[in-house]
Amino acid sequence: MVNPVDRRQALKDRILAAAEARIVAGGAATLRARDVMADAGAALGGLYNVFSDLDDVVVHVNSRTLARLRAELSEGVAGEREPGRALRALALTYLAFAQANRSLWSALFEYRYASGRPMPDWHLAEQGELLLHIVEPLRALRPDWPEEMLALRARTMFGAIHGIVSTSVEERFVGVSGERLAVEIGDFVDVIVAGTIRGTQ
Repeated sequence: MVNPVDRRQALKDRILAAAEARIVAGGAATLRARDVMADAGAALGGLYNVFSDLDDVVVHVNSRTLARLRAELSEGVAGEREPGRALRALALTYLAFAQANRSLWSALFEYRYASGRPMPDWHLAEQGELLLHIVEPLRALRPDWPEEMLALRARTMFGAIHGIVSTSVEERFVGVSGERLAVEIGDFVDVIVAGTIRGTQ
């Protein structure tokens, strides 16, 4: 006899897999609860046995995407001891992830609850963990900076790289395309690193 807890987890996993596949195929905006549950092989009402609503499903899919992104960032800098090269590797790994997982990446950063309610704290904390990958190389470059400054600069650096990636991946008019994009991002990180080493703040 299947344990009820295991049955519930199995349903949850099927729903997340179905929702993720739907997002990959058509983006989060096209997601419908009825389609997801049909793909998961369960009745529509089953969704509410494991999630509060469809928004909750998307947030949990985004959590899975974040875990993959963090793993790829860690792998991208594995063994790299020079902080400047580590920051460059992080930026290029981030670009590669966005290009290879465009729909999931877009859902991660652009999805908002339909009801307008805020994202749950646990998910915001997961997003914040991305910055730790940047903080460590920055700390190696500027051991004199307090934690508050390191956190602020990490947020600024992530925002800058994300902006370049976003405008380019989404093919907006100021975006850089083709092979030149990786070159520009790498050079941009080098400029930031040089300024960080020289700067007093």
